[in-house]
Amino acid sequence: MIKGIIICHGKLAFELVQAAERILGNVDHVLTFSNDQMSPQALYAEVSGTIRKEEELLILVDLRGGNCWRIGKMIEQEFPRAKVVSGVNLPMVISFVTKRESLAFEELVATVEKDGHRGIALD
Repeated sequence: MIKGIIICHGKLAFELVQAAERILGNVDHVLTFSNDQMSPQALYAEVSGTIRKEEELLILVDLRGGNCWRIGKMIEQEFPRAKVVSGVNLPMVISFVTKRESLAFEELVATVEKDGHRGIALD
């Protein structure tokens, strides 16, 4: 199963998974991390300690260019089967959880990004 990691400022990662669980029920194999009160080095060590080299891993982060994104990009460089997508939102989390067993890894990454864009609209 494709593993998911969400790295955000504050409690956003945890709250996104909580919201997804209210809609979908239990969400497995998605880990959440916050950069609150953590140096980038400490956060990197904590996140990378949960990853096996052979795992396919989608890392969702809140802000492109921010510290959480930088940590994700460092992990992407170290772990060859990891991909980072920035701008995480609830539609992306739901897309990941509901489609990760039916799509190949590269297709899932592209789909999660598209579904995140679809979740943003001027109505």
